[in-house]
Amino acid sequence: MPKATQRARTRPPSRPAARRDNRRPSNEQGALFDLDPPVDLDLPKPPVETYLTSVYQLDGVPATADSLHDALNHRYLRENDLSIEPRLVADAPALLVHGTVPRERAEWCDVLARLTGEPVALGYSNAGAALLVAVGDRVYALTYGVLGRHLIDLARINTGFGIGFAVRSLAPKTIKRVRRRVLGTSGRVDRNLVPAGAHIRTYGIDKWGEIVGQLCGPTDNPRLAVCRSTGRPTLVEGSDALRLHLAVEPEHLISDLREIDRVCRQEPPYADLEFITQIRPVSPRDPRLPDLEKQLDELLGLPDPPEIGLAVPDQVVESYHGVRSYRLRVPKSGSRKTHHLGEVSLDTVLARTQRVPVGDRWNALRTAPLTVYADQAGEELITETPASRWITAQLASGSSQLLLQDGHWFEIGDKHREFLRKEIDEILTRPSGIVLPPWRRGDNEHAYNESAERAGTGLVMLDWTLLRTAQHGRGFEACDLLGPDNELIHVKRADRSAPLSHLFAQGMVSVDALTHEADAREALVWTVRQRRPGHPIDLNFRPRKVVYAIMLDPGRPFTAGSLFTFAQVALYRAVKSLRADGLDVEVVGIPSC
Repeated sequence: MPKATQRARTRPPSRPAARRDNRRPSNEQGALFDLDPPVDLDLPKPPVETYLTSVYQLDGVPATADSLHDALNHRYLRENDLSIEPRLVADAPALLVHGTVPRERAEWCDVLARLTGEPVALGYSNAGAALLVAVGDRVYALTYGVLGRHLIDLARINTGFGIGFAVRSLAPKTIKRVRRRVLGTSGRVDRNLVPAGAHIRTYGIDKWGEIVGQLCGPTDNPRLAVCRSTGRPTLVEGSDALRLHLAVEPEHLISDLREIDRVCRQEPPYADLEFITQIRPVSPRDPRLPDLEKQLDELLGLPDPPEIGLAVPDQVVESYHGVRSYRLRVPKSGSRKTHHLGEVSLDTVLARTQRVPVGDRWNALRTAPLTVYADQAGEELITETPASRWITAQLASGSSQLLLQDGHWFEIGDKHREFLRKEIDEILTRPSGIVLPPWRRGDNEHAYNESAERAGTGLVMLDWTLLRTAQHGRGFEACDLLGPDNELIHVKRADRSAPLSHLFAQGMVSVDALTHEADAREALVWTVRQRRPGHPIDLNFRPRKVVYAIMLDPGRPFTAGSLFTFAQVALYRAVKSLRADGLDVEVVGIPSC
């Protein structure tokens, strides 16, 4: 029986180094949305000639017997001496990978021994298998058991496969489970379950600010063996993978896989589910990425590339208002880890990448630590992230638009971008009652806020003033300027490379704190009265109006085209959320002089 170790001499491992405990799966990178454990959702029991199976569609793997080996997690297979056997499934080339991984002692034995004072020694084995099958020009991996999915190279999976089948197969009114990730927040994932099924509208999905990564519901497709034999719908769960009952007879299994492929290629998405296809994460093995990263590398050598911007990473957004200095060292740039005052600057990043040899710039930023501090001396650490997580870009690949945000690539559909442009233009053209003084050339944001306060228009400057509360130990900025009627005015100078996402998030954080936290309101009232005695604010204050005030370079009108797509998403979500809470929201341009 062939072993993975026999192939190791000719095939290098396709995955990075395994975990220290090589008996545990080392292939954890994979899916943005993993499959949930099966749930009984009151559908008829499937026939015995089918089996609940997880199916992955693989990218970049030719549908030939020899190429199937390229889709395996060779390092994990080799370290655990698992079996690899060529097979045929109804004349289709296939590869069976299977085995067990024993553990002599469960990790919780020591806990029980300590609690009871007696030794406990229990071991166990995990088993798993994967069957790779070439059907037409596609390669599918069917996985079984605890270890099944870890036997394949998850970086090669088509991340849009399962959800792509689901939006073409599940009636919008019968959706039983949804999982989605919210853009612009710190990795928030929401899961919703309605066992009886409900229309997709009832799940309250923000079509333009969330990625739906999983759908579950019944499909009634008589071309699938399970529906054909029962005459009733079957439950389907689609995410990066697809989980459903597949036939266990070889000919019928191949027929099921061909039908799945036909649906994905030929059937249009349901109209009410089409929005799910408009924004999708891009697989790290997407064949377009090498060319995109080459483009990005070349742009990083320019002094002012229009396609590149600086966006605050999700994990830094809520604390970014407290940044007073930062350090950055880019490998191969010849620059030391210099301490800089003020906000992180794209110019500072580009000045270093321009010194890095062509072809190494993007990789250099991936390993370049960017550290932000809450003080000008660089002693009060906030956090450290790779500099690459701060870079945002909008690049074309053929007819597609791909966006880089927070270290991840996304593909945005034309309908999504058109809708956003229309919504943002409506937001920006709405008249405002706030008139702000001109921004003098040479002034930074703090200097502008100080001059605006001195202009005598009833504004109170709160820039760089942090309100510390029980919920915000590091403090948060209520606003940059407090208006004469207690408007929360957030000010930002922006050029074409500033996506402004953190500005819009700052407004939401401030409103949330001042609405729900009494100590936040007390801190605001005390701060305002200290700076402007007699100002009409008291402890009954609640936010009623938020103003985003933005100054662009002279001669540049503030339109949707001034914002990167993800900044448009952030603005749309902020305005929608704040207005839903009863607040008035305005976006105004600041004139320059």
